[in-house]
Amino acid sequence: MVKVSVIIPVYNVEKYLSKCLDSVISQTFKDIEIICVNDGSTDNSSKILETYQAKDDRMKIITQKNGGLFSARHSGMKLAEGEFILFVDSDDWIDPTLIEKAVENIEKSNAEVLIFGAYSVKNNTPTKGMYSTEKIPNSCKNKTVLLKDFEDNLFCFPPTAWTKLYRKKFLDDNTIRFQEIRNGEDQLFYLHMLLTAKSIYVLNENLYYYLKKRSGAITSKRKKTSASPIENFYNAEQLLDDLNFTDKYINQIINKYFNKSLSWYGKCAENFKDEFFENLLKLKTRIDNKYPNGWWKLFKLNKNDSYEIIKFKIFLAQLMFGLKKGVHA
Repeated sequence: MVKVSVIIPVYNVEKYLSKCLDSVISQTFKDIEIICVNDGSTDNSSKILETYQAKDDRMKIITQKNGGLFSARHSGMKLAEGEFILFVDSDDWIDPTLIEKAVENIEKSNAEVLIFGAYSVKNNTPTKGMYSTEKIPNSCKNKTVLLKDFEDNLFCFPPTAWTKLYRKKFLDDNTIRFQEIRNGEDQLFYLHMLLTAKSIYVLNENLYYYLKKRSGAITSKRKKTSASPIENFYNAEQLLDDLNFTDKYINQIINKYFNKSLSWYGKCAENFKDEFFENLLKLKTRIDNKYPNGWWKLFKLNKNDSYEIIKFKIFLAQLMFGLKKGVHA
């Protein structure tokens, strides 16, 4: 049985793929299989994969019609034979010691999941951005943590699939899978993992290099044409119910995804704005009625609000709610 399955979804990344594969092949830990899922690439990505496979028999290639990131990762998970699973996106790369350090610490701690940090790379410069360990509370670093240790801050860890090493048995036993949506497909995966893992080890090292705003990637500047944050809220709400947490973490879920949905509206493409607005109003009505004790009750959305106005209104509503709460304390 191979120790680690590295799953790499591949779609039209000919400019970046070699650097990614080189970083995986040159790992100091050698007992790995490299599962590359060619998700309908139309550039030279498939030829690059074949070239590398000819040089390294640890590589396996799955070729499928374009189904999106969630589909590619699921295909890789089905083929995976490793005790552990690591996800790497094909335009990113990893530190040569990542797998060695991750395996050593997850086995030593007997944790079900290991979390590490990532550098954000822009203009060839790595920085300690939003996915770095610097954003993780010091009380959680280089130790095994339980849900009770961070339940007041579920989003204190990088909410990505690729800053973690997972025991495959843990993912399979809990049926933890990616959502079939266009953006944010790893959000529910992250929450499901966090709420079901019996123990998590947090390694205080940045070992992953996340390439920001590459050409052809989905970036924050591109106009939004999906309702992913709204879907994420409903799915997260259902997950809490399925796991019998009822409303225990609902305020954190609302703060995360309602806030994101509001910001998303400010970035919507014009031909999608009306549809998104209607869905957003339905979401707000549901939240206001079902969870009335929150800042969202004080937020008033107008159809012509810009992104900047929305962010200011969020700040104002949260401030007013905090003051109101303080008066009644």
